[in-house]
Amino acid sequence: MVMSVSSGGVRRARSGRPRGAVVTAAGPQMRAILHELALPTFHRFARRWGYAVLAEELSTDGAGADPSAQQAKWAKIRLLREALANFPLALWLDADVLLTRDDEDIASHLHPDHFQALVMEHVPYEHRVNPNTGVWLLRSCPAAFAFLDAVRTAGPQPGPWADQGAVLAALDWDRGDERYRWARPGRGNQFLAGTSWLPPGWNQPYLGGRTAENVFNSSAQSYADRPVVSHPHALHFMGMSPAARYRHMAAVAKTLSVMDVAPARPR
Repeated sequence: MVMSVSSGGVRRARSGRPRGAVVTAAGPQMRAILHELALPTFHRFARRWGYAVLAEELSTDGAGADPSAQQAKWAKIRLLREALANFPLALWLDADVLLTRDDEDIASHLHPDHFQALVMEHVPYEHRVNPNTGVWLLRSCPAAFAFLDAVRTAGPQPGPWADQGAVLAALDWDRGDERYRWARPGRGNQFLAGTSWLPPGWNQPYLGGRTAENVFNSSAQSYADRPVVSHPHALHFMGMSPAARYRHMAAVAKTLSVMDVAPARPR
């Protein structure tokens, strides 16, 4: 069920349609986080740059890599395909992402000849480098649908990353061990050649407040030495328990109204 579809007040393309859609979803454990904290920042970005907002209510979700959590993560593939059938661009944002700035359209970083754009995640503690699908921009074109087909063929992956692991498989990425330690670029393929890399500030991991009791998928130590940028566009509260995630996202969200942003760039 679609919970909200909003395009009022946005800048539209010449066709009169929004230039793209922001797509997100949440189940019962993440619903308050999405609606109370994340979605207001998604709407602010969407109004400024001409996107509709599509938020899906999932019947179930979970924690870590339990079956319900994996099922919820996999819904991303279906929802992106549906959005690309109706909009020129689809921007997926995980429900635990805050857009902290709206002075730049993420689509400016998608190469004209590429079909998707992702941020590269660097985790020195795990000797790991990999794309992170928490922020994922796709252009509606045959290559994007072919890639989503390849992801669907790979299927939900075991371990912590149902969808992200399948994306790595479709890119022919070297995924390292069963926990993705030592993951690194592999041989690559035509899909990797059609991928743009977003600036790291478009999917900046939130590094604060992590203890062994409130993290999953990666240890608290793995967040200690990740590279960071100042004043990121998107802050991702990945790998935290729902309670800890809400607490830290709420604290950051309170500061966003006083953050300085640059004027919108001429279009």
